[in-house]
Amino acid sequence: MSPLLFSTAIITLLLFFAKVVPSLDFVYNTDFNSTNLFTFGDATIDSSSILSLTNTTFSIGRALYPLKILVKSSNSSKVLLFSTSFIFSISPLKGFLPGHGFAFSFLPSAGISSASLAQNLGLFNFTNNGDPNSSIFGVEFDVFANQEFDDINDNHVGVDLNSLKSRG
Repeated sequence: MSPLLFSTAIITLLLFFAKVVPSLDFVYNTDFNSTNLFTFGDATIDSSSILSLTNTTFSIGRALYPLKILVKSSNSSKVLLFSTSFIFSISPLKGFLPGHGFAFSFLPSAGISSASLAQNLGLFNFTNNGDPNSSIFGVEFDVFANQEFDDINDNHVGVDLNSLKSRG
């Protein structure tokens, strides 16, 4: 069998057995509103489409995409690939203490009842941080060094899997 014919046969077999995985695509271009985001706690969206997660010192807010996002194939334990990009600004209000940061996250539930403010970034509380059954994944944008989480400095990005002790 010629190399070209062999390569064509292999590619054909791979395409035949490949499974199609549905994808979800969406884009937010500064058009935050209450129809495409659910807000919890102190999170607000103003008339200029600016999303604010907190409004005072020691407050907590969360904004979530309203539909569940498929992260695993239903017949497999493999995690599906995803990518994201966004632009943000962390701007403390004059006269208020700055916050600790925020996290882009995948959560098992929408509310904020199991989350704590400050160094917990609205992801965890003092009892579920480190619990392997939390089922929480987050990418933190942290602007405070917390020794209890082994933060590398006061301005870092970390990957959180069921814990605020970042893995990256």
